[in-house]
Amino acid sequence: MRRDFSVALEETLNTELLNHLVRSDGQEDLIFATYSLSKGTNRMFGTLTEIIYPDEGDREVHGNAEFYPSYLRHAISIALKKKEGLAFLHSHPFPGWQGMSPTDITAEKRIAPSIYGATGFPLLGMTTGNDGTWSARFWVKNHKKKRRYTRKWCSSVRVVGNGLKISFNDNVLKPNFDSEKQLRTISAWGKDTQEDLSRLKIGIVGLGSVGSIVAEILARTGISYFVLIDFDTIEKKNLDRTAGVFEKDIGKSKVDAIAKAIKKSATSPKITIKKSEYSICEEKGFRNALDCDLIFSCVDRPWPRQVLNFLSYAYLIPVIDGGIKIRTNSSNSKLIGADWRSHIIGPGRVCLECMGQYSSEMAKLESEGFLDDPEYIEGSSIKLPSEFHENVFPFSAHLAAMEVLHSLSMIISPSGISNIGEKIYHFVTGTIDSERKECASNCFFPSIISKGDALNLVLVGRHKKAEISRKGR
Repeated sequence: MRRDFSVALEETLNTELLNHLVRSDGQEDLIFATYSLSKGTNRMFGTLTEIIYPDEGDREVHGNAEFYPSYLRHAISIALKKKEGLAFLHSHPFPGWQGMSPTDITAEKRIAPSIYGATGFPLLGMTTGNDGTWSARFWVKNHKKKRRYTRKWCSSVRVVGNGLKISFNDNVLKPNFDSEKQLRTISAWGKDTQEDLSRLKIGIVGLGSVGSIVAEILARTGISYFVLIDFDTIEKKNLDRTAGVFEKDIGKSKVDAIAKAIKKSATSPKITIKKSEYSICEEKGFRNALDCDLIFSCVDRPWPRQVLNFLSYAYLIPVIDGGIKIRTNSSNSKLIGADWRSHIIGPGRVCLECMGQYSSEMAKLESEGFLDDPEYIEGSSIKLPSEFHENVFPFSAHLAAMEVLHSLSMIISPSGISNIGEKIYHFVTGTIDSERKECASNCFFPSIISKGDALNLVLVGRHKKAEISRKGR
């Protein structure tokens, strides 16, 4: 499979860049910025971290724009201090995805060797149209030919914040939809939106009751690229709460069973599915997740939630998360109450830890294997989520729909509204509450926005339960 290249930037930084580059006088402009380079299984991507504004005399604007050596030297010195890569960004005075003029190509080819030689990272070139649409490319060193750098076009540039806006490169990643099969879907939001939805690379972490239904909804909606992450095996007890699986699937991996179900339900003409029989808490599962533009978190344990929380901020991949809690009387024979909630985490939104969806202490206990040790659990006051028996199919179906609707609000932004807050549904009263919490002032996660692999922070590791599950198949 050909390596995919991509770029991501946080919404407020994007606004600052456009305020500088898209000029009211219609002239082109330029600027440098630093970026962190990260690698998934198949995707190499940069996340922009800091804008380096030009000082007086660093650049000249005269219809086109050019910079002087002093500005490049200053930008390289900042990238070196941060131990990050350097991006060169400029604007064109017309809308849409932007290609490169011969002058643009010459300029980027000229500075690519010095930037790579100084920083060790490839030059990232980016161009915006006057409507904020981005194009991007990496200039990758050809180690077989001295001072030769190959331009690798990015398939997409995503801007993450209250909304999720993605600029796609039609030459690298073409739309993939069927106007007849998706006639009613397209009538709801139009052909352009459906083209964008068809190119999203969406991950689903956890393929139980909620995750399997999310997969079914997305397949019929026209999603074409899936990354399925789950180490578990289909058991008989899963049949009353997992969509698309049957008795003949017992003993198979969940990723295999759900991949088959997606192919049966899909309305797009071509479906690409990456199957990962790993936990998100294992290195391979984590790297698979980094290939995504958007992730659905359908897990209830603290360690995977901690990893997904970290991923959403550090790598600018929005995560849609949710959970169900059922309350019964002491004999577990009568329902007292049931509530479920859906929310999005990432820059500009409250994180899962501040929301109370997991604690660092519990995540640490799980990573050390204590939450899967019956003797430890029996001797403690810990009550695991699985003991609440949340996975009731009708409840899971409602939560799955809420999570997909959350994602659509973020992507489509109907009537300009992309952040609808956290939603909590109460089964007994049939009411929905909305919350808009903020992270605590000392929260760690806003401090790691866009830093990606440069953090060198290891939250993943050996997952004994996942290893046992894979060996048992």
